[in-house]
Amino acid sequence: MKKRKRHMFQKALAVILTVITTISCTACGSGKQESAADGDGNGRSIDTIHILMEAVPDTTYVQEATAKFTEETGVAVEIEAVNYQTMHEKIVTEMTADKSSYDVVICDHTWIGEFAEAGWVIPLDDYIAESGFDTSVYLDSVVNMMSCASDPETTYFIPFCTYTYALLYRTDVFENAEYAAAYEEATGESFGVPSTVKEYVEVAKFLTDYTGGELYGAAMQAQRSDPITMEYTNFLFGNGGDYYDEAGNVTINSPEAVQALEYYVDCVNNAAPEGSAGFGFDETLAVFSGGNAAMYIGNYWMIPQLEGTNVEGKVYLTDAPGGHSNNGGWGWGIPHNAKDRNTSWEFIKYIESFEVAKERAIKGGSPTRSDVFGDEEVLAAWPYYEDALNLIANAKALPRTPELPQILEILGRELSEAVAGSKTPKEALDIVAKEMQ
Repeated sequence: MKKRKRHMFQKALAVILTVITTISCTACGSGKQESAADGDGNGRSIDTIHILMEAVPDTTYVQEATAKFTEETGVAVEIEAVNYQTMHEKIVTEMTADKSSYDVVICDHTWIGEFAEAGWVIPLDDYIAESGFDTSVYLDSVVNMMSCASDPETTYFIPFCTYTYALLYRTDVFENAEYAAAYEEATGESFGVPSTVKEYVEVAKFLTDYTGGELYGAAMQAQRSDPITMEYTNFLFGNGGDYYDEAGNVTINSPEAVQALEYYVDCVNNAAPEGSAGFGFDETLAVFSGGNAAMYIGNYWMIPQLEGTNVEGKVYLTDAPGGHSNNGGWGWGIPHNAKDRNTSWEFIKYIESFEVAKERAIKGGSPTRSDVFGDEEVLAAWPYYEDALNLIANAKALPRTPELPQILEILGRELSEAVAGSKTPKEALDIVAKEMQ
């Protein structure tokens, strides 16, 4: 995933959190997967774990949880938090070297097939079995998303967080009697939270027109290439389209996909703020949190991050228009060239324990464990998690193919051309389909 990063909570996330301590060292094993019991003493040959992560709120919560790990193990944790766009290249560079600077890798679900098939990450099944780590607590839709399509029986990643998309909407806008009466008069339809892609665009355009742009119908992020591909995919899935059919045939230029792009282009150009074609996460969230838009197809975990903004207490969520949100997420893995795999696993096991995952969720993080979603204290802190759980379970993931990063780059390029008007939606998607063959 995606992926998702706003100004007000990126407080020092680009800076490395360093906790320094020393421990006694022993030599670690060679290229094969080691037993967690291998080695002398504590079995460690490193005194610091290095991790690269995306600069998002969940990374802050992980940073805050590392102190206890260091206290219990004597192993320091250094987290380098960076912008999403730089992560893939940095991780691949390290995993193709003799030794990786990163001891644990955090992997977007769009890279899983690539990393697993290339042998850049190791299977975790032996570690899971020997340590008694319970993977049955993870949501099925997340486990499926985090698996390698060509080797689904092997566990390469432990789910960390999801960035499942949702339709975030202003409850005060949709309870507004003036808007309701004007919409019914203009369209003959009842005014309410849209349930289809077509309705979403119609309602968004109406609100923008009716208010003269004082309130935009939609906050949108059409920046090339990750923001626009993730956002469009919600339109695609919601309109009955997909990247491939069940037989593996390319369907990205199907009539449903083309119509979804027509809706998307219309919405960006006629219902969202000027400049949205260049907006990424930060700009789009600034529009929505500032109270300048009625709707936003964004990550479900954003509701806690809206506290202290102009829309605090005025936002709820539902499935993306059409009923199937775009599912996305991150998972923990161990590079094949990690210096000490046993210690890497020890950290993953700790950070994904119920207690640590629960603490992260209470702070507003994005859990992937069903027992955390159902915990009374978590639900007391964030009652919306009950609906978010159903939303994630019903979400649809991108195709699990090792070529997915390249496909998304191609798609992002052509979607931007369509939004700019230099190509029609059909022309743009026909090119994508041809390059996907």
